[in-house]
Formats: sequence, structure tokens, C-alpha cells
Amino acid sequence: MQDILNKWGIKVDYNILLGMWNESHRHYHNQTHLLDLINKVNEKIDFLTEKDYDKLLLCSLFHDIVYDPTKTDNEEKSAEFFIDKCSDDNSDIMEVKQMILDTKTHNGSTTLSRTFSSMDMSIVQSDVETLLEWENGISLEYAVFGELYKPNRLEFLEKMMNEYPMNSSNLLKLIEHVESK
Repeated sequence: MQDILNKWGIKVDYNILLGMWNESHRHYHNQTHLLDLINKVNEKIDFLTEKDYDKLLLCSLFHDIVYDPTKTDNEEKSAEFFIDKCSDDNSDIMEVKQMILDTKTHNGSTTLSRTFSSMDMSIVQSDVETLLEWENGISLEYAVFGELYKPNRLEFLEKMMNEYPMNSSNLLKLIEHVESK
């Protein structure tokens, strides 16, 4: 990854970024999530141009680089962090910035951004065991909200059931799990 950072003129050490992904308050949005996304990008390598491959890797690396569950501007702060580390602001860099911003709603503004958002949200299409692991991490990250967590999480999961009907049976089991807590 350091090679791609250097190639794109991004002035930050990869190990610094990994340290950010490993902050103690991260239980889902951590290095495991990052590596999962990198693996998903690598699975698509044969279908991507070199530039699009790099953009997806950069988006993977920076989309949650700033993550505080108590804030609502993580995507904006992550995009700002990315731009601050770039030595250029060409159209490709600006596209990666927009892809990072698009992760706030997961409504990609380009085909490549939609591809990334799909990869980022692929957890929602997982089996029950993986969904429960996801829930455990998310609930730990959002524990600071106490009683507010459960109704907000259930609202989000209901929305996911509507957006991902192909996995509704597994999502329903997750909803039942959250309701029982």
C-alpha cells in the first residue's frame, strides 16, 4: 500500500494509517474492515483499469480513516484528511475524495463510487453469524449512546432490510437479536 500512496503523491506513512484504523474505540470500523475491503478490491482487479483499482484501494484506506461514533462528520473529516495528505488535487484525487464523501449515504455519484459503496455495505448481505459479529462491533462502538442505540439501530436495520431484500431472512434474525437485548 505504501507504493500506491507514493505513486499518487500522498504524503503519509501506511503504518500511521494502520495505527488510526486500530484506535481503541474501533470495534467494527477497524483494520479487519479495512482488510476486508482491500480483499474485495483485489477480487475485482481483473475487471478494473489500474487507475480505478488504485482509486478503490485509496478509498478503502481513507473512507473511515477519521472515525468517531459520536460525530456526524466522519466522512467529511476523512475526505479532508485525505486531501490534506495529497500533494496534488487533480481530477482523480477529487474523485477519490467524492467517493469517500459518498460513503455517508452509500449513494455513489459515479459507477466506481457505487462499486465501492456496495463493497463497503456488503456486510449487510452476510450470513447470520457474520451479521452478529458486525452487530457486536457496532454496538460496542455506539455504546456511548446508551438507551438511544437500540431504537436507532433497529431503524437502520429495517432500512437495510428494505434495501437488501435478498438477505431479509438473515437481517430479520439480526433485528430479533437486537430487539431481545
